[in-house]
Amino acid sequence: MSQDTRYGFPRGAWDAAKEEARDFLIGRARARGTTSYSELCDVISAVQLRPYSFAMKAFLNEICSAEDAAHGIMLASLVTRKDTGLPGDGYFAFAAALGRDAFDRESFWRSEVERIYAAYPPEE
Repeated sequence: MSQDTRYGFPRGAWDAAKEEARDFLIGRARARGTTSYSELCDVISAVQLRPYSFAMKAFLNEICSAEDAAHGIMLASLVTRKDTGLPGDGYFAFAAALGRDAFDRESFWRSEVERIYAAYPPEE
């Protein structure tokens, strides 16, 4: 009997890590901030992800898919590269796969971040 896994992690741990990441990103949205790939890896305790890995790309895509279905936003827009301040190439490819017009990358990203901020206003 094989165990259900995602990128070598048990499914339960993978799902717990996605919940940790979602909660962290919503906190960043409420604070009107962003985070880096490496910082996100540091705050997730359920699995040990590496920035820019295939597992990280899939992980963020799954978070985006769920938030897109629930709220029409790509929550992983808040995860950016330290060198450019924008998400990586995989983010924009996934945005296009979701039907978004990400041709003008920076404008698309800025618009998506504002949509996330609107979906998660600061708590009073």
